[in-house]
Amino acid sequence: MANNKNRIALIGRIGSGKTTLFLRLTNEFITYGKTQQVSYSDHFIDTPGEFVELPCFRPQAINVTCDAGLIILINSSTDHQNSVPPNFVCTYNIPVIGVITKIDHKHCNLKRSLRYLTYAGVHPDKIHPVSALTGEGVSELKTVIQAYVAFDH
Repeated sequence: MANNKNRIALIGRIGSGKTTLFLRLTNEFITYGKTQQVSYSDHFIDTPGEFVELPCFRPQAINVTCDAGLIILINSSTDHQNSVPPNFVCTYNIPVIGVITKIDHKHCNLKRSLRYLTYAGVHPDKIHPVSALTGEGVSELKTVIQAYVAFDH
């Protein structure tokens, strides 16, 4: 089991690409499925989207991510709705970065995703666009992650 401070918690809406990003970052085969429960690995905590979508589960998101040294708040560039409350990341006492996923999608809207993540409290300089499918931006994201936690993938 990894040291908690070397874990990265992935939070974001249902379908935002949390699990796909996790699989890309760990060089695992990308498969699709609904994350039904919190999944722990040596370096990641993958959370269900309901943790930020449903207000009654937001305390769970806070509790679970206490086992991490970095939080990545994920927003899909194709998402038309924001359910993350204003300044949500200010709840945490560990570093938070934002990731915009699905930048390869034909309905990508980076400006909207940037607005959603900054609304949630992520500083614009700490937001990174990626495509887990094509790999665009992933190596840069790994470099950013390594500045916060010991991540060896």
